[in-house]
Amino acid sequence: MTDPKPAYRANLADLPVLQVKPAHKDNTAAFNLQMISGMESSVMIANRDGGYHTKPHFHDSEQINWIMEGEIWFFVDGRGFRCKPGDFMRIPRGKTHWAWNRGPAKCRILEVHTPPLTGEADLNSACRRLLGADDDQSKYRGVPNQWGPFDQAEVDAIEARAVAEEG
Repeated sequence: MTDPKPAYRANLADLPVLQVKPAHKDNTAAFNLQMISGMESSVMIANRDGGYHTKPHFHDSEQINWIMEGEIWFFVDGRGFRCKPGDFMRIPRGKTHWAWNRGPAKCRILEVHTPPLTGEADLNSACRRLLGADDDQSKYRGVPNQWGPFDQAEVDAIEARAVAEEG
């Protein structure tokens, strides 16, 4: 029997924590997240330790980040953006991008993905869906990250140029 009470609310303290380790260079930094979704969007609280560095990827979601604490660089369209607490960063749907926490301190980010970034098994299983009995879950569509080939020398050049421009 389906519970008639909708699951439209959750508390961060009750959400599972997913530990992720990006495969890039000599990355040893921790990355953990907690995640919820509705039918059209997902929200992730992501904690990236100092030194966190992901490889370039893209997804069929628009992504909007709000930096809650710490600093992080996002790279998109051949440019780097140094983000600090209070900053917002948009990553357009389908654009190759990556992130690098160059400092020693943890960075905490609220990320919104539309449609939900739950197309990978680990993200899907960690995500709490805030849905009710009247939501047609057969229409739920989560998208995955796509990890295509990339030119490491080009990535290194983009990062070096962005950091040098920042001064």
